[in-house]
Amino acid sequence: MLELHFVNVGDGDAIYVEQSRGVRTFRMLVDTGKENVSAAPGSERITAADYLKNRGVEYLDALVITHLHLDHFGGLRAIMDSVEIGTVFTGFVPEGMGHAPEKDSDIKSIRGLKECLNRWSEDVDTLRRKGTRFCPIARQREEIALTRELRAVFYGPPEDGREFMTRVYGSLLRGEPVSDGLAYCISKLRNPFSLRLKLEYAGRGALLAGDCYGAVWEDVAEHCDLLKVPHHGDSKALTKRLISGLSPRWAVISCGEEYIPRKDRPSRQTLEMLADQGTRIYFTDAFAPDGCAPIRHKSVIFSIHEDGTVEAPA
Repeated sequence: MLELHFVNVGDGDAIYVEQSRGVRTFRMLVDTGKENVSAAPGSERITAADYLKNRGVEYLDALVITHLHLDHFGGLRAIMDSVEIGTVFTGFVPEGMGHAPEKDSDIKSIRGLKECLNRWSEDVDTLRRKGTRFCPIARQREEIALTRELRAVFYGPPEDGREFMTRVYGSLLRGEPVSDGLAYCISKLRNPFSLRLKLEYAGRGALLAGDCYGAVWEDVAEHCDLLKVPHHGDSKALTKRLISGLSPRWAVISCGEEYIPRKDRPSRQTLEMLADQGTRIYFTDAFAPDGCAPIRHKSVIFSIHEDGTVEAPA
């Protein structure tokens, strides 16, 4: 059986995946949420580290980092303190490149990118010292057998886009001159270049779409049964063409308990597109659309049985 736990980390992403295989259990985490998850009235949000601790997880066979925003990888350090990690799948792996100066730009997005690059570089060094293996996703589509029954299909940016990202990230980490225009451009490509991961098990497909905007991949949409909606369900998350191609039966939106007006998150437009497709929508936190009662939980859990039966939350 395969279980997917969409953890309530507030406005961030963390998905715990567990496949029971007789006496052996395969465990994977897709993104780690933020470092700190502030308490909120009526919410049962929890850090990814505490969620794993509560389940007694001391070893992850695999970790996926979809992209370098702190709401997707900021919680890694707390996890590393108590959990051993076998393999990391990600789009960019620094190679002892140094430290990007964070204070030399007036542009918030550039400073944020440098902060994330520095933090990620330090995390990679720590994991390497602990014996973790890194597997960079270098192609636009890459299939990897995680177990005999579970296959992962990774989707990344075009290869020229990945090469561009790797080159500029490396220059920033080495402290080499990079124009504000180029640095700003690459900082804004973090979401469009986010990895997407489709897990295939027992004839079913669960698509974990990171933060990749819908317009970026609407031309290559393939059916999935379960969709983790990208970018926390905001107005950039989906297009009509994309949702028509995916036609999921279930969708999960990882978001906070309150609507965020300045980000239009979760967007009424996105919710309507999913509803028009006949998709049932779940929220990780106690967000409630108009006329609905909030549901409070630490995670939204789906189970896929060996015969392909999907057990969805009530």
